[in-house]
Amino acid sequence: MKFKTILAAVAFMAAGSASATVLTFDDLTEMMYGDGFPLATNMAYDGTNLTYVASGFQVTLNAPNAGAGMTNIGTGTFEPQTYNWLDGIDNGPGTFVTLTRVGGGKFNLNSFDYKTDAIDVSADGTLVGTIVGENTWATGLTGITELRLSSGSYGQIDNVDVEAAASAVPLPGTLALMLGGLAAGGLARRRRQ
Repeated sequence: MKFKTILAAVAFMAAGSASATVLTFDDLTEMMYGDGFPLATNMAYDGTNLTYVASGFQVTLNAPNAGAGMTNIGTGTFEPQTYNWLDGIDNGPGTFVTLTRVGGGKFNLNSFDYKTDAIDVSADGTLVGTIVGENTWATGLTGITELRLSSGSYGQIDNVDVEAAASAVPLPGTLALMLGGLAAGGLARRRRQ
């Protein structure tokens, strides 16, 4: 095996593989979650944040100005089985939604469908665009740790196409073992010649 081929194989193994998933919110129906109504089994509420977890990702509605226990999604539902929220009267001003990996880590956002009056989209604290109306966000974002959607009067997202970002750097011990094996193989080959 040529040295370049070996290095290519090592780089491929080190990169790992990421598989995309689409968050469809199919377990949500045309009803309210939170504000005293039951939560879906993969949802939790901590007094400010209403979280939804699926396929290793977490969508969090942060409503710091909602009354105690008032944070909710699903009121004024545009279509069932989507993630939708209202700012202002229902969840209070300053409401925002975040998308992160469960337990942290980087991910790639490929696209998502939306319906909104006006929402700012930020990745890791940097504004990357504003969405208005009903359409698909198709601007891929790679290696981010948080997607944040500010809240207008209403917001709805669906079909969120995401994947865990592949790690391009192997663990230090793994790299040392691979390089040691390559060096030993090279010495053995040199001795045979």
